[in-house]
Amino acid sequence: MNYKSLKFRLNLWYLFVFALAILIAEIWVYIYLDRSLHNELDILLSEEAKEIAKKIKFDNGILSFVDSTEFYEAEHFYLNEASIFFRVFDKNLNVVSESENLKKGRVAIPEPDRDKFGKADEIEINGKRLRIFYLPLYLDGEFYGVVETSKFEGTVQTAMGLLRTSLAVAIIFTFVLVAYGGNLIVSKLISPLERIIEKTDKITSENLTERVELSEDNYPEEVVKLVNSINKLLERLERAFKQISQFTSDVAHELLTPLTVIKDEIEITLMKKRRSNEYIRTLNLIQKQTERTISIIKSMLYLAKADAGIIKANLERVNVSNLIQELISTFNLKARQKNIKLRFYCDGDVVVHTDEKLLFEALRNIIDNAIEYTNSGGKVEISCERANGGVKIFVSDTGIGISEDDLQHIFNRFYRGKNAFEINPSGTGLGLSLTKSIIEILSGKIEVSSQLGKGTKFVIYLPEKL
Repeated sequence: MNYKSLKFRLNLWYLFVFALAILIAEIWVYIYLDRSLHNELDILLSEEAKEIAKKIKFDNGILSFVDSTEFYEAEHFYLNEASIFFRVFDKNLNVVSESENLKKGRVAIPEPDRDKFGKADEIEINGKRLRIFYLPLYLDGEFYGVVETSKFEGTVQTAMGLLRTSLAVAIIFTFVLVAYGGNLIVSKLISPLERIIEKTDKITSENLTERVELSEDNYPEEVVKLVNSINKLLERLERAFKQISQFTSDVAHELLTPLTVIKDEIEITLMKKRRSNEYIRTLNLIQKQTERTISIIKSMLYLAKADAGIIKANLERVNVSNLIQELISTFNLKARQKNIKLRFYCDGDVVVHTDEKLLFEALRNIIDNAIEYTNSGGKVEISCERANGGVKIFVSDTGIGISEDDLQHIFNRFYRGKNAFEINPSGTGLGLSLTKSIIEILSGKIEVSSQLGKGTKFVIYLPEKL
């Protein structure tokens, strides 16, 4: 038996709780019955003492019986289980009279305790328990004697002994019954989990399309919720494995291209002796392809760190207006070379607490793409404004635009639309992935809208503080 299994632990707790409940119930029954029997015995002795007191006369300091028939009643005359003993004491606690069966049985009962007058007491005589009741006698408020009635608790002890035996048998029987029933109930509760475990054990990276299937009508709601959660997890794993597979394929393809170019150029160059300008051309080409390879690797490393949560924002007070103006100054030359108008306007100084370097990199990628994919004579506009305690940054262009099919994939790694590839075949398709990753690190949002042939607009929202 597996002592660490859920089934064993549930059975153990089930038995423990039920056994504890049964034990408490039976203890309560035992105590209740014991008190009830003793109370009934006390009432009997009390009533008997009152009956005897009615037949006692106190005259001139002398106690005497008006009616002596009490001595000859069966419970006071014979010595058996039903015997009730009595003694009558004067005010000095001297015995005035006693029952016949007390004399016959030679029962040595101690002298009455004044502190127990009006109460019941219990003593042990020769291994037997004797219940005693003391009834004090008063006349005009003056104490003049005591009536003592007593009875052995044989019937009470016999009844309690039978009860103990019955309760012990009941505990054993109930424990066995609860153990058997509990095992059946727990087995039924655990069976869906065992089926889930059996099914999930068969699911590997090779068959992530498999799902755990259970009918909602036949299983508890919690189990169905667990199955749904597992299936959702499997869906996420399936997507993640596909993305990893696609990412690996894309990385291999992107790295293979420049490395193949380098290899081919070197082989061609080494085939024969060449002029110095041809060597320079080859080296320039190798340098360009090397830089592209390094760029891809750096981008991949950054995305891997972002996925792992390693990159943390270095918060500082950033003037977004000044940051954008600095960016524009770096792109002025490229814009003029393409005859593109680069415009900027902002509603005064807009300040947020964010990471300046990360924000600079994200905006650089977007502005660079806007200029890259805008034809000569077009324009790129950048603006910013305060919004909901933060800032909104807009980057719009009159470029080639993005088709609806491509628009939903532009943030995917290594994805490049057909139009973008035609204009810039050497692009990596990682820029917008990096941008989105950065904006998410800064707790912001990025949205894009576009019309093919008319242009694209990016909107970035950043909170005032992370």
